Amino acid sequence: MKEKKMEQRGFSEREMDILFRVMDNENDVTLTDGKGVVLRVSDSYEDHYGVSRKEVVGKSIYDLEEEGIFRPSVTAVVLKEQKKATIVQKNKLGHTILTTGVPIFDEGKNIQYVISFNSIDIANMETLSEKYEKLTELLNHYNDELDYLRKKSMDDSELVIKSKMMVDLKELVYQVADTSANVLITGETGVGKSVVARKIHQSSKRAEGPFIEINCGTIPSNLIESELFGYEKGAFTGADTRGKYGKIELANKGTLFLDEIGELPVNMQIKLLQVIQEKFITRIGGLKKIEVDFRLITATNRDLKKDIRNKTFREDLFYRLNVIPIDIPPLRNRPDDIVPLIVYFLEKFNKKYDRNVQMESNVFSVLEKQQWPGNIRQVENLVERLVVICKNDLIRLEDLPGDMELEEAKSSVDMEGTLEQIMEEYEKQVFSSVYAKNPDSVSVGKTLGISQSTASRKLRKYVPEYIMKKE
Repeated sequence: MKEKKMEQRGFSEREMDILFRVMDNENDVTLTDGKGVVLRVSDSYEDHYGVSRKEVVGKSIYDLEEEGIFRPSVTAVVLKEQKKATIVQKNKLGHTILTTGVPIFDEGKNIQYVISFNSIDIANMETLSEKYEKLTELLNHYNDELDYLRKKSMDDSELVIKSKMMVDLKELVYQVADTSANVLITGETGVGKSVVARKIHQSSKRAEGPFIEINCGTIPSNLIESELFGYEKGAFTGADTRGKYGKIELANKGTLFLDEIGELPVNMQIKLLQVIQEKFITRIGGLKKIEVDFRLITATNRDLKKDIRNKTFREDLFYRLNVIPIDIPPLRNRPDDIVPLIVYFLEKFNKKYDRNVQMESNVFSVLEKQQWPGNIRQVENLVERLVVICKNDLIRLEDLPGDMELEEAKSSVDMEGTLEQIMEEYEKQVFSSVYAKNPDSVSVGKTLGISQSTASRKLRKYVPEYIMKKE
């Protein structure tokens, strides 16, 4: 049943790359596309077939069959019959080979790839049977890992910005996205470091690859190595009998995001530095070096330079990570972003909980003036809580939790700043007050003696609940 599931799902180029390497560990493997063109062969191909890899990669299996490299071709049988096949073939060296071909279908049920694996010793049928069962288990195990990637790699997070400093930050994100340079994101807890990391990935040429995130502060120090590097079967007591793929390996052709990098133990900092320099890993209990290609993004809320002075973080690793520094300011330093964030989360949780909760303008005014020590995460949690518990689909001041130390909104205009800023603040209060009594742009326009289009434009600028109403 699992094998059938494997044959009916598509694989990306990156996934096939890792899958091939997994199978190549213990099998003589050939990979072709859906037309029978050879994409990859095992390192052992020359020994078993008498031709180099360069002589077969890029060629059609029909041409190779004609040249007598092997005959008949199991891939040709698979493509013709549209299903798995096992045949006996002869190769150029005169060996008799029992070979099995497995089709990989795309979502349209067309053959996307064919993987074939061989046994030189046809007399040892018991060994071949064991190898086939083992390969099937490897495929199904890796299938589970791919499902993990597809579920975890991306979410619908978006940068919600209005302030000048965040507009500049977003421009920097787009500027560095398509480079391969390492990025170190710093900022307080909850400012959105993981969102920025995802945005870099989404905007890069690696967007089709996985986004693998690891929080170094939540994994016990005795498990962090196996999480990062994986392990071979039987590597240690209690290890999965099938082995495990490390997150670095799973990030191949994509992005590896190490959050809370300052919590990484010093011994693992040395290993990570080696991976950054060499682009190879070795699983725990293994000997084979596995090449990896990933973009590295790290994040921390710690002062790493202070940790360097305290000998808890390696200076050489810091300079490797800090090629492009991105510092995200706390929410209290960019109050212009507070209301847009509240509107964004209101829409998000209204959709999630199938509700249509709105918020009074005076609530927006009060929340806009809070310090938000928990930053964006605190805003998100509060809005979700309010959407869930709101009884009348309208959030009022009395609905705010009692444990919030609210700073009351000013009832008068703040006379500090330029004339333009003072007039804008006054205009904001006027439109918020009128809209509270006349909740549509036509009525606001009539009350203030202006056109409906002007009223609508001002309301979009000053009144968040009007934006959500989408009049």
